[in-house]
Amino acid sequence: MNCYVDSSVILRYLLTSSTEFERVREFERVGSSELLFIECSRVIQRYRLEAMITDEQLEEAVTYFNELYERLHVFDMSPPVKKRASETFPTVIGTLDAIHLATASIWANQEPEPLVVFTFDGQMRRCAQSMGLHAI
Repeated sequence: MNCYVDSSVILRYLLTSSTEFERVREFERVGSSELLFIECSRVIQRYRLEAMITDEQLEEAVTYFNELYERLHVFDMSPPVKKRASETFPTVIGTLDAIHLATASIWANQEPEPLVVFTFDGQMRRCAQSMGLHAI
């Protein structure tokens, strides 16, 4: 079984030491959109600028993030992904989440292995389930 992770999962792990991320070890392949790099980098930098983390915590978060990102199967924001993200979804979904879900649905359609979308975003989870994707 494959697992698509969104930024909420990675950020919760990096910034709150949540152990939920360990669930990805259950899956054969773990992937995400290249959008994940931009989103996570921006949030980590914002946390430092807003004094929510120290410079040392920033360095640690960036190091861990880079190590995690290197192990992911990263999907490009390709023309088919952008086209799908611009189309209608069954529930309300924001732009960045639409890119994640477009990527996940294209991956799910290309692979015989079942795909699970792992997110802490309730709106994204509802939309993924409405699209016929399994979400946790």
